[in-house]
Amino acid sequence: MDYHSFSPLYVSNLTIAGIYSLTRSTLDLAKPLISELSPISVAAYSQLELANNALGLGMNKSQKSAFTPQVKLFDKERDTFISEAVRISKSYLKSSDPLKKAAATTMHLFLAPYRGIVSQPVNIETGSVADMVAKYKARPDLVAAAKTLGIDNVFTLLEAKNNELNATYVNRNAEYAESDAAASEFKPATVTTYIQFCTSIEQAYNYAPTDTIIALFNKMDEYRKIYHGLEGGKDATPTPDATTTK
Repeated sequence: MDYHSFSPLYVSNLTIAGIYSLTRSTLDLAKPLISELSPISVAAYSQLELANNALGLGMNKSQKSAFTPQVKLFDKERDTFISEAVRISKSYLKSSDPLKKAAATTMHLFLAPYRGIVSQPVNIETGSVADMVAKYKARPDLVAAAKTLGIDNVFTLLEAKNNELNATYVNRNAEYAESDAAASEFKPATVTTYIQFCTSIEQAYNYAPTDTIIALFNKMDEYRKIYHGLEGGKDATPTPDATTTK
């Protein structure tokens, strides 16, 4: 049989903040599905959770960055723009105006895959929004549809807010990185337990697959692909025994 593997990710090449964010997002993703995981996966989850919590304390998360309130505000404003585009498009699906109805249908189909992005982790949503805006700008039919519906300015504002949020998020993480030395001792355990949890899910997918396991595997793999592009932080210290899972 074909063996399904996670996309390569050199976890130790991520910054401390990157490792914390990846493992926290993975835990949040798997938590509602715990009752459907195998005992081995549950045990691996528990170890990862302990390591993630220790890493978070080591990063002194209780001392919030001055940028954190801005990130939260920008994220809320960005979500509002997304919701507005979806709401207006949907409102014209039954319009008596054939031009607006056609435009709404075009926009509705385009936005459908992105409706869940507002619940993604902040940095992952940033990538998803950038992807959405790039595809929108590359298609004249979508640009025309947006103008017909009067939401072309929404996409303009969404792109600007997404860029503003990303810049603030990067500054915040740079601030966190200055105190990474205090958390570095917890990094190896977090990397190791993350790899162990991924291995347990990968094996479950190949030897005892269920719809839940397959969906979890695919979502975790999406996260891995995104974080793969973030490798190479200044505190990254690759080691031969804890760098990647395949």
